[in-house]
Amino acid sequence: MKKLVIVTSGMYPSQGVLNLIKYISYSLIKNKNFNKKYDLKIFVFDENFVIQFKKLIYNSLMIIRNFFFKEKKRIHKISNVSKLFLRENEILRNKIVFFSKKNIYKHYSPSLVFPIQDIEIKNNFKSLGYIYDLQHIDLPRYFKLYEKKKRNRDFKHIINNTDGIIVNSFFVKKQLKKNFKVKNKSIHVIPFLPYLYDPPFKKNINIKQKYNIKNDFFIICNHFWKHKNHQLVFEAFENLQSKFKDIDLVCTGITHDSRFPNYFKNLENRFSKLIFNKKIKILNLIPRSDQLQLIKKSIGVIQPSLYEGGPGGFSAYESIALKKKLIISDIKINKEIKYKDIFFYKKKSSKELNKKMCILITNKIKKDQKYKNFSEKNKKKLGNYFLKLFNKILND
Repeated sequence: MKKLVIVTSGMYPSQGVLNLIKYISYSLIKNKNFNKKYDLKIFVFDENFVIQFKKLIYNSLMIIRNFFFKEKKRIHKISNVSKLFLRENEILRNKIVFFSKKNIYKHYSPSLVFPIQDIEIKNNFKSLGYIYDLQHIDLPRYFKLYEKKKRNRDFKHIINNTDGIIVNSFFVKKQLKKNFKVKNKSIHVIPFLPYLYDPPFKKNINIKQKYNIKNDFFIICNHFWKHKNHQLVFEAFENLQSKFKDIDLVCTGITHDSRFPNYFKNLENRFSKLIFNKKIKILNLIPRSDQLQLIKKSIGVIQPSLYEGGPGGFSAYESIALKKKLIISDIKINKEIKYKDIFFYKKKSSKELNKKMCILITNKIKKDQKYKNFSEKNKKKLGNYFLKLFNKILND
C-alpha cells in the first residue's frame, strides 16, 4: 500500500510559500519512483466566508489603532488564494484539497506532511517544518518587538515539534544552527535547481504590445518592499538614460509595504518624471504567464534585494530557468548561485549596477536561449532529492 505525502500551503500562505509548494509538487507528480511508493495530495488554504468576516473585523480594529495611536499594524487583504492557485495549476487539479482548519490532516492519515509552518498542529504523522528566513534577526529594525518575539516563539515550536526542517539556503541553515542551536542533520537545504513548471507560452500573444512596452527593457519582479531596494535600481536607471534613452525599466509586484507605507509614494515623487514618461513602467501584479514572457523578452532580470531566504528569490529562479542574464546584489546568500550568466554588483552601489546594465545592453543576445532540456533535468533532480528525503524521514 502506498504512503500518503501531503504538501501544504499552511494557513494564510505568502506568495513565496505558494511558489514553493508548486515547485515541489511539479517535481514529484511525474517522478516514476515517487509514484511507485507514494500518493501525493496538495493542501491549499481556502479563505472561506467565516474567515473573511473575522479578517474584516480584525482589520477594522487595526485601522482604528493605526489612526488614533499612530501604530503601524498590518492590514490584511481579503484573499482568493485557492481560486487563483487552481486556475494557474490545472495540471494539479486532482491532487488539490482546499482547507480552512489547521487540523484537517488527521482526516487523511498521511505518512508525511510538509512544509509545516502552522503551530498548534496535533499530529500522529511525520512532518517537516519550513523556516523561510531569519529576517527578524538579520534586519531587526524592520520588525516590532512583539513581531520578533512571535517569530522566535513560532520557529522554536516548529523546530521542536517536527522531524526535521527544510530551508532554501545554506545561509539560513547556518543562521538556524547559530541562533536556535538546531542539529546539523535535522536541517535539509533544498538544492538550487531552477526549472519551469508552466505550460508552453502562447505564441499568438505579443507581450510587449499588451503592456505598451516599445523599447528593449530590464525587468524587476519584486514587491515594492523596502528591503527589495528598488530605489537603487531607479537611481542607476536614471543615470543610464544619458547613454541609453531607448531602454525602459519594467517593474511587477505589489506597490504597498505595510511596514513602510510611504515607501512607494516616496519613489513615485523622487522619480516622477521617469514614471510619468513611462520609462519606468509599474505594472503591479500581473498573471504569472505574462511575467514569464516579459522575463523572456527582457535584456535581463535585475534582483537588487538586500535580503532573501533563498538564493536570489523566485525571480532569480525564473530568470535562470529561462536562461536569461541576471544582475544581482552581492549579498552572501546570492553567492550560493552557480550560473554562467550572472552579474554581481555591490549591494549599495548604483554606480556599479549602472556598469553591469551597460554591459548587458552592449552585449544583447537577440536569439532566445534554449532552456527546456535544462529545466527538465533540474525538475527531475529536485524530484529525486525529495524522494530520497522522504525515504530517509519515513524509514528513521
